[in-house]
Amino acid sequence: MPVTIPENYAGIYVLHMNLHGAGFGAMVLQTLNQIRYCERNNLLPVVNYDADCHSYFYDKQRGENMWEQYFEPLVPPFDYQNLLTLCASPDSPVSIGDLQNLDDNQMLHICEHHTDSIYSFTFADWRDNPPEDLQQWYREQRTKGHQMFSRYIRVKQDIVEKVNDFYSQHFDGHQMLGIHIRGTDLMYAPPVSPAEYFPHVDNWLRRQNRPKIFVATDQAQYLTAFQQRYSELVVGYDSHRSINEIVPVNLKEIPPHKKGEDVLIDTILLSRSEFLLKGASAVGEIALYMNPALRCLDLATDKRFAFGQDYGKGWNGVLLSQTKPAWYLLKDKDLLKENKNAKSQTRLQAYLYKYRPYFSPVAIFIHRVLRYLLRQLRKK
Repeated sequence: MPVTIPENYAGIYVLHMNLHGAGFGAMVLQTLNQIRYCERNNLLPVVNYDADCHSYFYDKQRGENMWEQYFEPLVPPFDYQNLLTLCASPDSPVSIGDLQNLDDNQMLHICEHHTDSIYSFTFADWRDNPPEDLQQWYREQRTKGHQMFSRYIRVKQDIVEKVNDFYSQHFDGHQMLGIHIRGTDLMYAPPVSPAEYFPHVDNWLRRQNRPKIFVATDQAQYLTAFQQRYSELVVGYDSHRSINEIVPVNLKEIPPHKKGEDVLIDTILLSRSEFLLKGASAVGEIALYMNPALRCLDLATDKRFAFGQDYGKGWNGVLLSQTKPAWYLLKDKDLLKENKNAKSQTRLQAYLYKYRPYFSPVAIFIHRVLRYLLRQLRKK
C-alpha cells in the first residue's frame, strides 16, 4: 500500500541541523523544539540526522539516520527513507523540492529564543529576563516537554528491553530513588557536589522499607562517592564515565552508538524512580518529560554562587577564566564532605563578571576567529 501524506498537514518539514557540541539530552530537546515549530506551522515532522549533522552519537555502522538508531519515526510510517521513496514516485503529490527546512541559525534561534520552545534551564533570553516564579516556569516547561514526548517520541524496542532487564534485576520489589549528578565539563549552571545530595538521600531513606538508589552520572568519582556513603544500596548502569573534566562523548574509545545509548538508558531509568534528586541538566528534565508523575528536587535552582563562581545574569561560557568546568572545581575537594555553596570570588572574577557586557562580544569574536584559523591550518 503506497504511503501518502495526510491531508491535515500543510507541508513536510525535515528536521536536520548542526548538532555539533550537543549532548544527547540537548539533541532530544532541540528535536522537541523543532517539532513544536512544525506544530505551529501545521507541518509533518520527519527526522534526518545524517553525518552532516555532526553529532557525537551518529554511528555509520548502524545506518545513515542517527535518530532511527535510538527512536522510531516521529509520525509512523514517515521515516526519512520512506519519504524519499514517496518523493521519487511519479504519482507522488510531493517532490524533494517541496520538503521544508530552516537553516541552522534560524532553527537554533527558535530553540533558544522562541517563547513557545521548551527550556531545561534558564539560559539564553531567560538568563537576562528571569521568570518571576521559577517553579511555575519549570512546571510550564515540563508540561510542554511531556506533551511533545508523549505524542512523538518512542524509544527503540531493543533499548527498552535492556532497560526492562536492568530494572527487573535491580529494582523489582524496591523503592527506587533516582539521582542525576553532572560533573566533567558542566559550565552553564552551578555544579552540585555529591555531599549536597546526602541530606536529602538520608531523609528519603528513613521513610522507605526496601530502598535502592540509582545514580546516573558522567563522573566516575561521583558514583564512587555515593557507593562509599551508601554501599550496596547504590546501583549504576554500565555507562562510560570520565575521570576528569572531559565529558564521555569526547572520549574516542567509546563507540558513538554506545555514547547515546548510555545516556538514553540512564534517562529512562531515572524516569522510573519514585523520586528524583537532580542538578541542572537536560537529562534530568527529559526524565520528567517521560514521567510527569515523577516528583523531584532540583538542587541547582536556588544556587547562583557555587565554589567561587557566579552563575548570575549575563553569564557566558567563553571566558574560561571566569567559569570553570564542574570537575575542575571539585577535583581537589573531599567529595564526601564538600557541600558549601561558596560565595567568595577573586577580584579578577568579580571584575570580569561586572564588566563582561562590554568586552564579551570582543572575546567571542576573537574566539571564533581563532577557531576558524585553526581549522584552516588543519586542512593544510
